[in-house]
Amino acid sequence: MKACIIVLDGIGDRPLKKLGNKTPLEAARRRNLDYIASRGINGLLHAVDIGIRPGSDTAHLSILGYDALSTYTGRGPFEAAGAGIDVKPGDIAFRTNFATVDKNLVVVDRRAGRKIEEEEKKVLEELINSVNIGDDVEIIFKTTLDHRGALVLRGKKLSDKISDSDPHEEGKRVKKIMPTANSEEAKRTSEILNELITTLHKQLKALKINEKRRKQKRKEINMLLLRGAGKAPRYEKFEKRYKLKGACIATVALVRGVGKFLGLDVINVSEKASIKELGELALKTCEKYDFVILNIKHCDDASHDRNEKRKIALIEEIDAMLASFKGFIKENYLAILGDHTTAISRGDHCAEPTPVTIAGPEVRSDNVEKFTEREAAKGALHAIKGNHIMPILIDLLNKSEKFGA
Repeated sequence: MKACIIVLDGIGDRPLKKLGNKTPLEAARRRNLDYIASRGINGLLHAVDIGIRPGSDTAHLSILGYDALSTYTGRGPFEAAGAGIDVKPGDIAFRTNFATVDKNLVVVDRRAGRKIEEEEKKVLEELINSVNIGDDVEIIFKTTLDHRGALVLRGKKLSDKISDSDPHEEGKRVKKIMPTANSEEAKRTSEILNELITTLHKQLKALKINEKRRKQKRKEINMLLLRGAGKAPRYEKFEKRYKLKGACIATVALVRGVGKFLGLDVINVSEKASIKELGELALKTCEKYDFVILNIKHCDDASHDRNEKRKIALIEEIDAMLASFKGFIKENYLAILGDHTTAISRGDHCAEPTPVTIAGPEVRSDNVEKFTEREAAKGALHAIKGNHIMPILIDLLNKSEKFGA
């Protein structure tokens, strides 16, 4: 028997008036999602804990059974590792966004129009990696999906105890990075990064790719926003913990980075892979591995863009893909869940739980017949946390150890 977790990133939502007080999940056609839920055991999932707004990194850590509250060191290392950077002990890593700012450094678009061409990415990588901020500090930068990227500082006397430059909202000025600890290392790192941001802003504005974008009436790429500073964490490897050979499939660097730090085999997949292609790859990967976790990012992006029509269409695309998993649950175990709610009304993550269903040959199914936020609340799993998922699957696979005599 095999186990597969499909994480529908940002699938949960709040009811919308324009949808007749339904969520996008409730408004979408869900033939296969409902089929799997009707044959599974259902509930609501608080990925990290009740009332906590999880990021995708902390949510995935928790879903895979690791205590994010006590071990999380910041988003940057996961993003950098997932981008293909070899994050070493002592490195300070950041998640980055290319953004558009006005002459007063007020953020006009945190994603610089979101779409950045591959040729533009090459130019941006070359520029950032060529910046000299001192002989004893090295910059390592790689772009990832769309506007995203990862940056690593490597050198002595550096600290991750610093604030973000990203204001996290449009209409606000880029923040000055400040030390969050009273140390020379934190002060020095803040000064280095503020100098880097200022230098890059000037150099980005002058790039020929921005001349072209202006002519095309596209938003300039004239700022690099930094957030999620952190040092490389240490985790017990997934295979040692669960005695399962595991694999991770994700188009986003952040989730790939979580997989790498946990020792999962990260399966190579195009960042532009379709939902159908991701499902096919997951099933194929399950033939070689005991456990597979698949992240499907698409709905989260639609929520961040506040596009309910797009989110509904993507849910229906996911639903069509899941037809191929009907045979899988006859002999194997499948968990379908969200890592967090991403509310269209807010354009960001929020703390409401997401639906979860677990289906397979010996699951004690309940009376839930629809995979939606409100119907899942009626299920026999009730409300659980992310770190309950793996113990449930391990027990269903008959690999759990007895506690007590």
